[in-house]
Amino acid sequence: MNPEPLVKAIISAMLLMEHCNSEEIDPDTAVRGLENIAYELLQLTGNDRAEFLAVPDRVADSTPDKLEARFVRSIPFSIGMSADPPSSS
Repeated sequence: MNPEPLVKAIISAMLLMEHCNSEEIDPDTAVRGLENIAYELLQLTGNDRAEFLAVPDRVADSTPDKLEARFVRSIPFSIGMSADPPSSS
């Protein structure tokens, strides 16, 4: 299976919840959604985790918006999957 479309869908959902205003999605609901996504992603192990970790950098590299790219690169660190924060590239 090619994980990239699935990971891109997850990233899109996370971006929506992170950047929507309170009139679009209740802030508590957005935080709970992000926490639920993070929890499920942290259940990945072995090759599945390695495959997931490779995709955000590829997506960020193809994202023209620098702020969005920075958010995408920070996902593994933000959810606790990576101990190292992303580089500032």
